[in-house]
Amino acid sequence: MPRYYLDFQDGEMWLKDEEGQDYENLQAARDAAIAALPDIGREAPPADGRRAFVAYVRDEGGARLCTIRLDLAAECDPRGQASDR
Repeated sequence: MPRYYLDFQDGEMWLKDEEGQDYENLQAARDAAIAALPDIGREAPPADGRRAFVAYVRDEGGARLCTIRLDLAAECDPRGQASDR
């Protein structure tokens, strides 16, 4: 089975996968990266309520094969009023 590396970026923070993992194929590695992003997104957001998370899937040679993005944007009525929507 091919070995893939899943790297994650959360703003300025990088988590580089140094060990990798064997996956059946690129789609399985991509799916694992997609599944991990919501867990990373559970961290407390910054004051502006916006965060961007990125996962990269690399092959054994270090080439980036996939880029997966998850954007979080929390917007509130500045008056603190509930919306009827």
